[in-house]
Amino acid sequence: MENTETKKVRIKLAALTRMEYEEVLEVPADMTDAELDSLVNQRYDDVDGGEYADDPEYWERSSSCGYEAADEEGDEVTGKVNRKSDGRLTVSKVGK
Repeated sequence: MENTETKKVRIKLAALTRMEYEEVLEVPADMTDAELDSLVNQRYDDVDGGEYADDPEYWERSSSCGYEAADEEGDEVTGKVNRKSDGRLTVSKVGK
């Protein structure tokens, strides 16, 4: 006999994306690697975050993805999970 009882869980997904900034600077030809590393650190501090652009190729799953119990009374259900006969889980949207 199939179990028809359900419970509510909250699924949290998060992804890490990358913002990048590039510039080409003319520097003294005799700058050392240490000076160039220092310049990179200085520019990181100097450049406003608003000048960065999204890198659409970079997308990484965050370690904060997971689930937790949802409030059985207060939380609105936005989807329903069904288990197929082969064990696969399917999600269908509910509501709005």
